[in-house]
Amino acid sequence: MAAPVCPTCSKRLEGGFMLDHGQHGVAVTQWVEGAPEKSFWTGIKLKGRRQLPMYAWRCPSCCEVRLFAPDA
Repeated sequence: MAAPVCPTCSKRLEGGFMLDHGQHGVAVTQWVEGAPEKSFWTGIKLKGRRQLPMYAWRCPSCCEVRLFAPDA
């Protein structure tokens, strides 16, 4: 993915990712399609839902962060 430009100040954004600290270690935050539905066993139902890794882009000038979840 090419580095996008900040819509606020037109600077090139710095790439990175969102870290998720869970019960089973650390992982990259995921985008999940649809509205969240509670699950007794896992907290949130995920079965049958599309999941994509999220990428974060941060502006070094104004500090705005934009999130993207491109199709693989």
